[in-house]
Amino acid sequence: MSNFILSCTTCATRIPGKDEIQECFSLAPVIGYTAWAAQSPLFWWPGMTRWVNLNLIKASAEEVGLKRCTEVFGAAIPTDSLRDALRSAGYRSRLFEAAHQLGSPLVVITGRPRREGGLEPTIAGIKALLPLVEHLPVRLALEPHYGSQIQDIDDYATIFDQIESPKVGITLDSGHFHAAGVDWKQLIHRFPERIYNFHVKDHIGAQSVPLGAGEIDLRGYIEELHGINYKGALAVELEVVDPENLPRYCSEAFIYLRDLVMEVTGQLPE
Repeated sequence: MSNFILSCTTCATRIPGKDEIQECFSLAPVIGYTAWAAQSPLFWWPGMTRWVNLNLIKASAEEVGLKRCTEVFGAAIPTDSLRDALRSAGYRSRLFEAAHQLGSPLVVITGRPRREGGLEPTIAGIKALLPLVEHLPVRLALEPHYGSQIQDIDDYATIFDQIESPKVGITLDSGHFHAAGVDWKQLIHRFPERIYNFHVKDHIGAQSVPLGAGEIDLRGYIEELHGINYKGALAVELEVVDPENLPRYCSEAFIYLRDLVMEVTGQLPE
């Protein structure tokens, strides 16, 4: 087996009128996935996780054959003021507790809308958060979003200049990097030890499309990650205009990535 883990995010099973976690648990193991990623709104809002039966979710995932959770996605740190950012640390620590309970090694958050000085509260919030979660074997993997304060190479450089902790790293997102025109190869080469996660998306412009149907060099991503000995998830994300077709796209994505990883590494992904 290779170091890559194929993971089905609940974002990829967000079908109108249906529960995305239930759909993920129903579809993903039948397709062949053995890992999933919790991106449900259940985890977005501060304090929400205390009302979620995490033990039941974990048991339900394992019962259908999803052996691991690769991430828990939560809301960005507020940036209206330093006070708000610092006060948010306690709420964000609950995401780490939830991730640990689900067996996930990562919490993923992104940034608020891009504006001058916006990174200062985020960095302060992360610094306040780290002492609260240092006892948990869960890391923070910051995801870029097009138009957010975490988007470019320089944004990550600013963060890492002030936060040296290995507890904080990067979630690559091929879709958002493509939309923002980011030189993702340069980013990978600059911060190889900080790459903790990969949201795999294909795009035409800023629009998500099924894997293999867009403009993104996904083979190049796999080659670069294999070159730095990346060990972690290839987390499939699909935010398409026709979500009623997500079951088919999830299946096609699994086959596409499985074959691509085999071609590049000579080994099957987990």
